Order: sequence, then structure tokens, then C-alpha cells
Amino acid sequence: MMNMVLESLFPEKKIKSKPIDMLVLGFVIALVAVFASYFVFPKYAGIMAPLITALAMAPLIERLFEDEEDEIDEVAEKRLIMGFFSRHRSIILLFTLYFIGNFLAVFLLATILPQSLLQSMFEPQLADINAVQSMSAATGAAIRPDIAEIIVFNNLKVMAFAFLLSFLFGTGATFILSWNASILGIFLASYARQGLYHSLLLTTTGMFPHAAVEIVAYFLAGIAGGILSVGMVREKFLSPEFRLMLKDSLFLLVLAVAFVLVGAYLEVGL
Repeated sequence: MMNMVLESLFPEKKIKSKPIDMLVLGFVIALVAVFASYFVFPKYAGIMAPLITALAMAPLIERLFEDEEDEIDEVAEKRLIMGFFSRHRSIILLFTLYFIGNFLAVFLLATILPQSLLQSMFEPQLADINAVQSMSAATGAAIRPDIAEIIVFNNLKVMAFAFLLSFLFGTGATFILSWNASILGIFLASYARQGLYHSLLLTTTGMFPHAAVEIVAYFLAGIAGGILSVGMVREKFLSPEFRLMLKDSLFLLVLAVAFVLVGAYLEVGL
């Protein structure tokens, strides 16, 4: 039922012509998913909320990937000269706005909810944040190269997971984006809850360079998997259309790896 409503209110043509609707959609669905998860799966709400968000977005994301594939077909058939980012800037922008919408929804909730309810709704996210903070406090600055290796390895795992989920399920990367949006939203909201607005500004400013680069890596990998998935289903193997989609998918994947490395460099300040 939710998918039918979303399809009527936010068809892919409207989303592509008015991308800001993707931010609104990501925001609203994330809010609904959090409360639905808590009331239906109270013990697993932190995991179920990103999953429900991804499932709700699946039909729209699938249609966007199919539109992307149709545009690539046109490029291959007409031999149009079009740059890589010209071909994919629309879906990259939409994934970015989807992430921002998810982030704003969780940030709002994590700022205003009572502590006990926040703990119940986002227990896995809070555990991850505490684990990262504990590791940072324990390692300190003396072994930054080791920290960089851990960051790169973990981020490469997340990136590979985003690629594989999108390749196998078409829209799997939306789960990774929703999960990371919830982590970031809850972490930054912890400052707002304490009234530490100056610290919030400093932390946001300090995190933005590496966090933005790492998030971009995840949705580039997700787009790569989605494009390749649609290409393998809809195109003849090694046809011009398939080769162009494979080329773009591999380029996106290589670019995602590069972004992970740059993000780790920025994060540890090497």
C-alpha cells in the first residue's frame, strides 16, 4: 500500500524533474520507518528502520535505475558523445538527496526524543558509535597509520557490501545509506541534546570533509551495482549497451575505492 501511494505521489519522472522531492521523500519515509519499526519490532527497531526505508524506496529506485539504463542505451545506439558524469549526474544527485533526507529525519528525532526512547529505538547505532569512540580514545594519535588501515578496511567492506547488495537486489545500497545516515544523525544530535551548539558546529565542520567523501564512496558503489544488475537482466551479454554499462559500473567502483582512500586520509590527517 505504501509503495502504491509513493508511486502516485512521487513518480520517477517527477522526482527527476524536481530532485528536491527526493529529499522530502527520504525524510518522510525515514520518520515513518523509525516509528513503525519501534512499534512492530521494538527489540530490533534500529536495524529494521533502515531496512523498511530501503524496502519502501525499492520500487522508485528500481525505476530510476531502469531509466538510467534506457539513457545509456540511447547513448550506445546513437553513439552520442557524452561524459560519464553527464550520463549519471541525475541519479548521483538523487542518491545524495535521499541520504540527506534520511539524515535530517534521524537527527531531528535523536534531538527531541527522550533518552530512554532514543536508546530503545537506536540501540545498534548507539553501540556502533560507542565502539568507534572507545577505539579512538584507546588508540590515540600515536599509531595513526594503524588507525588509517582499520578505517580503510572497514570502509572498503561497507563499500563492497553496498555494491553487492545493489548488484544482487537492485536497490540494496539504500539500506547502507539509511544506516549511515542514522549513525551520523544520532552522533551529531548528541551535541544538540546537550546544548553544545558550538561543539556541534565544530564537529560537523571537522567531520564534513571525510564523512562526505566516504558517503559518496558508498553510493557510487551502490549505483555501480545497480547499473550492472539492470544491465545483466535487460541487455544482451557483450552488446554495445552492456559494454557501456559495464564500463560505467567498473569506473564507478574504482572511483568509490579512490574516495574511500581519500576519506581515510582526510579522517586521520596523514
